[in-house]
Amino acid sequence: MTEKLWYNYFMTLYQIVSLVIILVFSIILSVQDIKRLQVGIFIQWASIFCALICHIIFARNEMWIFIISSMILGSIYFAIRKITKEKLGLGDVWFGFFQGLFLYPKMLWICFAIETLLALCIENKKIGHKKFPFIPYMSAGLAGTYLIQFFF
Repeated sequence: MTEKLWYNYFMTLYQIVSLVIILVFSIILSVQDIKRLQVGIFIQWASIFCALICHIIFARNEMWIFIISSMILGSIYFAIRKITKEKLGLGDVWFGFFQGLFLYPKMLWICFAIETLLALCIENKKIGHKKFPFIPYMSAGLAGTYLIQFFF
């Protein structure tokens, strides 16, 4: 029994690789979004490709739940993009697909809540009237939720 408890406090290789993928692409895309208010689509595709390869190598049996989660979160951001008359960028929608590839469906609302609260607290001006980089907040939401998902 103590062996099982000891194991729970250490990340598996799959979780470490997933976290590295999350951090690398989150940093690259956040810096691009902050500098230019847009991100490269090829980097977005590379992030999704690396996430899928990670799942194929380490978690082939669970892969489908993450693909469903990705479709749900990407669809939510796409709907928000259409409702706000495209004030949410297409890069944000693609990053939503990337986020979903690492989160279970029950954790999506936590991710969404973290990034929305961060954006509202930091961008405390009238958000609807100006463009601002949203991917850094999405990155923080993804990393935070991934760690919460790992520990609980």
